[in-house]
Amino acid sequence: LKSVLVYIADMWTAGILLIFDRWSTSIRPPIPFFISKWIYVICIFISFFLLALDIKKARNIIKSGDISYAFTNTVAYRFHTMRSYSHFCFFSKINNSKKKVDEIAFFVFFTFKGWKRIIFAEAPRQVIVAVTLYSIVQANKSRNYFDIDEYGSGMVQRLTTASMVFSLLIFVASASMFVFAFLLYIPLLCQIRGNLKEYCCHKIDK
Repeated sequence: LKSVLVYIADMWTAGILLIFDRWSTSIRPPIPFFISKWIYVICIFISFFLLALDIKKARNIIKSGDISYAFTNTVAYRFHTMRSYSHFCFFSKINNSKKKVDEIAFFVFFTFKGWKRIIFAEAPRQVIVAVTLYSIVQANKSRNYFDIDEYGSGMVQRLTTASMVFSLLIFVASASMFVFAFLLYIPLLCQIRGNLKEYCCHKIDK
């Protein structure tokens, strides 16, 4: 659900950026509007391209019937759990049988799986969002930061501002998890003494 909401918010923002040539006259972000909007749109395309690759990979995994790969692939995992109750119970059993080190290993593994999306699809456009939101806040002459009417000249711009805030908060949470996973990764390697993916697949096969 979170991913769907983020996609909707980002597509809304991208559409508004393509339709309009600028924000209101009082808002002047450091990055020119015509540059920021194309960076944003390109990042959206990259995001959907990565999603298409994930779906293609998941289809191959589903066809193969490999349980360990299905468990470690988010799309295949959701497909199996939504379609088959037996798979749902089986995957739940795997989740419940993990030790503490296994939970950390799976957390790091699944967090690292999204590194391409975070770096190439999300980070550039969220920089645009952060800079733009900062300019919008700076343009708030009344300093009444909780008044939604101050964040745009019309309802469309206000909704766009709200969607940008939402996507930025989600990105900050995702980036924080990524950094946290990276900090756990080095001591985890000392514990598992091997490849992280192989370790996770081995634990599933057991």
